[in-house]
Amino acid sequence: GNSWSLSTGTDDKKRKNPITDESNFRLASITKTFTASVIFKLIEEGKLSIDDKLNTFFPEYTNAPNVTIKNLLDHSSGIKELLTLPDILMSSTLNTDKVWDINQIVATIAQKKLVFETGTDHQYSNTNTVLLGLISQKVTGKKMSELYREYLFNAINIYNIIFSPYEGTPDLLVSGYDRKLLPTTGLYEVTAKNTAWATSAFTSGALVATSGEAALYFHNLFMGKILSGNSIAVMKSVEEANKPDNEYLTYFGKGLFKWDINGNTYYGHEGVFVGFDNIAGFREKDKTTIVILGNISTYNKFDLLGEIDAIISL
Repeated sequence: GNSWSLSTGTDDKKRKNPITDESNFRLASITKTFTASVIFKLIEEGKLSIDDKLNTFFPEYTNAPNVTIKNLLDHSSGIKELLTLPDILMSSTLNTDKVWDINQIVATIAQKKLVFETGTDHQYSNTNTVLLGLISQKVTGKKMSELYREYLFNAINIYNIIFSPYEGTPDLLVSGYDRKLLPTTGLYEVTAKNTAWATSAFTSGALVATSGEAALYFHNLFMGKILSGNSIAVMKSVEEANKPDNEYLTYFGKGLFKWDINGNTYYGHEGVFVGFDNIAGFREKDKTTIVILGNISTYNKFDLLGEIDAIISL
């Protein structure tokens, strides 16, 4: 099929270094769809079941006997969001070269009170996808950097999506700029050397890619080149949140969301990271994949997606 790309803007405040098609961006929470894909590969191989209980892997967690893999995939676990912990927020902001021990972070949350009773609602939590990554490592004995490659990337000949900083950092990773983290000091810069935010996010947000490779992955995923048709159908089966934070966090699938854009159904994931704001979506009716990556947070990416959707509908 046809592909089209546009790169604009710069990766520095002085506006000297242009963004190109080869520029790498932190994918932020778009990473969650990749992590969910690994989980479904493990389910297909019989190493996991979507009904497996959290207490098999993390018995110390509140309500672990009643939390399933499915609850982690669609954010219906009720487990507390790790990025609301003051220590993580403060330390990551001030100590940019910090490398978090993700096991230490999940241990900190284990005994926290549930936000809601498991299975009664849906509320977005990075902790869910961090746990899915750790579970994947436990059942295989392999690192997530290996699992992303073995199960996802090698099958479709993608070699430059990087689990950073665990696999190193691409030379062309752009800096990101955040307008809201420290509003009194102006733009907060997240350089390629920053490890704090990525290691606190782990499998919920640490992948790095070009827009082209991210689009290639999403297109292959939804076209059935990575997972079975049954796995894709389960990923795309959605449940509605009782009190969604916004219209785009309403229909929770398994590692993805369902959106209505100009009357067209999309499946995909957004990603907001400190200094980055992204979206990857697959338009169901004509099998079109759109990926938008930005190195400033935040802008209205759904409006931009709507504008692109309108253009390609002409």
